[in-house]
Amino acid sequence: MPENGLKTFAMHSGDEEQGPTVTTISEELESAASARSLGFEPENLDPETVARRYLDQMIASPTVPDLTATTADASGEQYQTIGVETVPLTGTKVVKFAQYIHKIPVYGSLITVELEEDNSLLAVNSAMGDPVGVDPVASLSPAQVRDIIREDAHGEAFALGEPPRLYFYFDNGVEPNRWRLVYIAKNVAKDASESGEAGADATTAPLPELVDYVVDAHSGELLARLPRTQSLTWSPEESDAPDGLGVERHIRLQRDEADNRRLSDMVRNVRTHDFNFRDARLLDGFLPGDFVVNPPAPWSLAAISAHANAAEVAEFLITELGRDGLDNRGGPFISSINCTYLNADPANREWRNAAWIGTQMIYGQRMVNGTLRSYAIASDVVAHEITHGLTDKTARLEYQRESGALNESYSDIFGVIISNRRQPSIDAWNWEMGEDLNVTGIPLRDVSDPPRRGQPDHMGDFRRLDPGEGPTRENDYGGVHFNSGIHNKAAFNLITSRDGVGGARLFSPREVAALFYIALTQYLSRTSGFSDSRRGVELAARTLFRNDDPPTQAGKLAAVAAAFDAVGIRA
Repeated sequence: MPENGLKTFAMHSGDEEQGPTVTTISEELESAASARSLGFEPENLDPETVARRYLDQMIASPTVPDLTATTADASGEQYQTIGVETVPLTGTKVVKFAQYIHKIPVYGSLITVELEEDNSLLAVNSAMGDPVGVDPVASLSPAQVRDIIREDAHGEAFALGEPPRLYFYFDNGVEPNRWRLVYIAKNVAKDASESGEAGADATTAPLPELVDYVVDAHSGELLARLPRTQSLTWSPEESDAPDGLGVERHIRLQRDEADNRRLSDMVRNVRTHDFNFRDARLLDGFLPGDFVVNPPAPWSLAAISAHANAAEVAEFLITELGRDGLDNRGGPFISSINCTYLNADPANREWRNAAWIGTQMIYGQRMVNGTLRSYAIASDVVAHEITHGLTDKTARLEYQRESGALNESYSDIFGVIISNRRQPSIDAWNWEMGEDLNVTGIPLRDVSDPPRRGQPDHMGDFRRLDPGEGPTRENDYGGVHFNSGIHNKAAFNLITSRDGVGGARLFSPREVAALFYIALTQYLSRTSGFSDSRRGVELAARTLFRNDDPPTQAGKLAAVAAAFDAVGIRA
């Protein structure tokens, strides 16, 4: 039996022996379709549909015995699409499937169906498992598996990239090799310094180890730690460097054999680039620019700000919300400093803005006391803009009118929470946004007091700023930055809620973050408004606090309602 326990099969139309079989499969499929009074015209169908029909026919056909259903209970076997791709080098289309049995994926399984430009069958390659006799019902819960991993990782010195998930897994680590039902927790970041693997000098501590944990779902036996950190010539390093505000920041970077270092954090997939004051609108195809490197020394203050602040967002998402990146799949956090935009005068290096542009951050800069100051220095602004990417990957709130104001407000809320996450006392939080961007110290917004910066803080003052002309840049897309103050004030009320008059805080920062995160990712959609957000937060609260004692739960739910009532956002 192969080392991975998977039975493989390959077939190609260009093979003299297998070519006729490929033709037979196509003819059988056409015949079966005709018998059901259905036409099979692959050129008029999408590749995924065509590939699935070819696959189903091959599984059922006696002419391809090596691709029959592998389990005794064939009704429990399914094939789920995991990708469709056009291959430029060949001009072909590839559709990939994973094997599922009893709705559980078979680890390592892959069926690839390759199609010609006209969707005719070109080739098939498969690797499938046969976990006969394995009980598909787990004896352990994901929470129990998390405890097993925590114990192995020496307490709290780990972070789960995503919740443990069930797989059929072929264990070749012990004799006899056999299939098992397992939980796999992917991309677990173990802190080597806390797990006892580092040397005495913390500055030379190795990079936290990324591994996939494999745990038997019945016995709880730890079967494997699969390494996930790959490198070639780059070696990991950590360092301290000042940012644009003169604050020492701890950063992760990479060093090559020539002793050059670049701002690339492999643990949280944070990458920082320099666009050298080029126009991001005209040269967007050249983004993100060159990696920021050292030498030359010293580090760019703007680059350290962007890198450290983006890493703070990434760390918050994984440790506080259990989300592995904006896409929840470990996607990169890419930043480009020194950007301009629609710049008619190359000598003018000012662009007073920062933006999330769908795949990355771009940062402008403004002149302060004769020196260019990057917008990347403001941790709340960085968190605000990057979490627009979170909204983009989840609710995808439209950026206009009330849904756009909600979009802006969610970024303000996360911006405040993330920028204050090192301050455990809510009483000492800074509620201003962007006050570090100019010499006056005047913020862009104040979440605690929206009218201070010209925003309303009650629905009675809600204004639609695009009467008759539609949302445009000139009218703030119908008031997205203006009206966001109303929802911001509701969030401030909720975060600062107390138990009774002058009592203890009702919510921890993590609980508040969870409430708004669950509402955004589970209950909001493209056109949601403020009342939808209230409903989502209330639903999230009912779930999050469902195990609290009745008086505590009732107090928290009442505080959520009161926070929104106070600004006129009704249920």
